[in-house]
Parts: sequence; structure tokens; C-alpha cells
Amino acid sequence: MAQTNEKNKEKRHKINCDLVEAILMILHKDGPQTLEELGEKTTLHTTDFNRQGKRLHIKRKKQLGLIATCEEMTSKNWIKLVNETKYELTYTGIAEAQETIKAYKQGAHRIQTQLLSPSAAARNTTIGYTVVSILKTVTGLLSGSVGLIADGADAIVGTIASVLVWAGIKFKKEIISTLTVISLLFIAAIALFYNSITSIFTNIAGIAHTINMPYTVITIEIITIIAMFILFYYQRLIGRKNKNFALISHSIDSKNSIYSAIVVIIGIVFSIFGIYWIDAIVGTIIAIRITLDGINLSREASKTMKGETPEYSKYKLPFEKQISQRRTDIFQHWILYTIYNDKQSTKQEIIDSLEKAFQPNYMPTLLTEITSSEDTNFEVNFTELITPLIKNGCITTITEKPDTYKLTKKGNSYIKSTTNTKHNK
Repeated sequence: MAQTNEKNKEKRHKINCDLVEAILMILHKDGPQTLEELGEKTTLHTTDFNRQGKRLHIKRKKQLGLIATCEEMTSKNWIKLVNETKYELTYTGIAEAQETIKAYKQGAHRIQTQLLSPSAAARNTTIGYTVVSILKTVTGLLSGSVGLIADGADAIVGTIASVLVWAGIKFKKEIISTLTVISLLFIAAIALFYNSITSIFTNIAGIAHTINMPYTVITIEIITIIAMFILFYYQRLIGRKNKNFALISHSIDSKNSIYSAIVVIIGIVFSIFGIYWIDAIVGTIIAIRITLDGINLSREASKTMKGETPEYSKYKLPFEKQISQRRTDIFQHWILYTIYNDKQSTKQEIIDSLEKAFQPNYMPTLLTEITSSEDTNFEVNFTELITPLIKNGCITTITEKPDTYKLTKKGNSYIKSTTNTKHNK
């Protein structure tokens, strides 16, 4: 049995694996399908959206084409053509489809439990903070950098905070962990402020504090910036998605670590030129920033304790506006493409086409949220998507047919210039 499964896996790798798995799942869920229907439902696997200049281009991927894939699957006895119009699964194909569906569900479950759940995010953040705090503290002590030592102390506090957030989520005591994290922020701010002020007066007294291994410190801080940006984005994304204030709060600490690392780098650069007191100022800046964030988080936490819902929308993600616009551009381009192919389309036909293309019902919901349109409701957002196309003169409504659209000369010209629908055969 194991040998048979290994042989089947080897067969799959000889052809377009993603497209094969999609076809297997579609036929298993929706029954026999024509080639055209399969083409509509495998859009995510057969289409690329690329921006060239200011225009969005749609083209077929340079992979084994849909027709060739179906022919190959037929030769493997996974599918068969019925009445020369529709493909359906064979007995072997049904077994393959069930195995594929099981694998996708298991994959979705692993992603949810190991990556996208609040508990998983808190655990993964703890691991990330632990590594960063060790790197910064050890390098700070070896180099003698006040700024890096202060930054390392902040990272240690962040690690403790991560553990507390993780425990709070696990035991459903999130508000307690949030308040503890805020308290730790204030304690760290006081300690860092004291150490930094002491260092400043030392420099004023003419006792230069030489920093060893400046380039090593800069390298560590660059690594920190990258790591903390990833953690910040990760915490903010999962926190907003799950409305988890503890993760949102911790994301602010991660963002602060980015600023701190940048300031430390500035201090090190000045120290290379013999200006040592700026490195001492770094600790003060970090302490002040931690204090301000602690105050802001305290206000939000007090609202939560009063039963008020935090304003999650104000906690923006980096490049959120650009990502949202990119997604809207793709949806609008697909609307033009749909109307272009059908000559004219009704509102419902356009919505159905968008849902088939970007929210395939044969894949676990979690995976479609990650790979395509998140939780976009095309029916609710239809006016928002279609109105700019009308205003730009790309499409127009048909007077005698309510909610029916067709391309204008401008829209027709645009879609022709930005679309490559040739299939590789």
C-alpha cells in the first residue's frame, strides 16, 4: 500500500501538481464538469496578475495547460471523458481526490493551530523575542553599547510579555496578562531612564564610553529590525483577525523595538566618529517611548475592563492601503475580463464569476482567505467595485436590461492590451 502511494506521488510530480489537485477536488465536490467549467474554477491555478507600469496585466501561467493536464490525468486513469463533453472521476481518481482533500484539510488545520491562532501567535512570538533578546544582550555586554544594552533589556521585557500573553490566551485571562505587560513596560522604562541619564552625565564629565565591535552591533540591530517587523506584522494581523487585544498590545512593543534599533544604529554611527554621548541619549529615547506606549495601552485596557470594545480598526497594518488597493485592482480587472469574454454580464453573473475565481468552494475556507480574497463579500462590495469602472468609462450599463453591463470602446481596448489568454498546449 505504501509503495502504491509513493508511485502515485511520483506520477503527480510529472505534471502540474496544483492544477491536478484542484481538478480532483472540483470533480469530487461538484461532479462531472466540462473543460470550460474546470477552466472557470481553476482560475487561481492558471492565472497570473502582474503590474506593468500603472496597468494590471492578466495572463495564463506558463505551466502545463488545462487541456494537456486533463489528457495526462486521463492517461493515468484518474478522470475520464463522458459523452465527449464532461470529465468525471474514475475509481482511482476518487481515491486520489479523497487523499488530496484529506491532505488539504490537515494542512489547513496545521496552519490554523500552528500559525494563525492567537495562542500560536503568542507562542511563536515568544520564540522570536527570546532569540532576539539573547543576541542583543550578549552583543551589548561585549561591545559596551549602552543603547544596545538598553535595547536588550527591552527585548527581555518583550520576551516576558510574550510568555504572559501566551499564558493569558491559553487560560483565557487576557486582560490580566495585558495589565501585567503594561506594568513591565513602566518598570523597564524607569530602569532604562535611570541608566541612560547616568551615562549622559558620565559623558558630560569627560569620561568617554568606548563602544567595541560597532559594526557587529549594527549588524545585530539590522537583524533585529527585520525580525521585529515580521513579529509586529504577525501579531497585528492575528490580533486584528481574532480581535485579541493582548496581541495588539504586544505588537506595539514590537514596533517600538524597530524604532529603538534604528536609534541605536544612529548612535553607533556617531560613536565611530568619536561622538559617544549620542549612544547614551538612545536609552533615554527608548525609555520615553516605552512610557508613552504604556500610557496609551493603559487607556485602552481601562476601556476593555469597562466592557467597551477596543477600536481595532485604528491599529493599521503596514502597507495595508496598498495591499487593499492591489486586491481591488485585481477584482476590477477580473470584472472587465469577465464582461469581455461574455460580451455582456449581469450583476449576478459577475458576482458568481468573482466567487468562482477567488473563493473556490472546493478548498478549505482558511486557505482561500490566505491565498485570495480574505473575507471579501462580493455581493456587499459590488457597488464599490463596479462604480469606479463606470466613472472611468471602461464599462456602461444597458438601459433596457437592469443590472447588465458591457464594455465601452475604452474598456475593450484596455482589456485587450492587458490580457494574454493564450493557453500552453
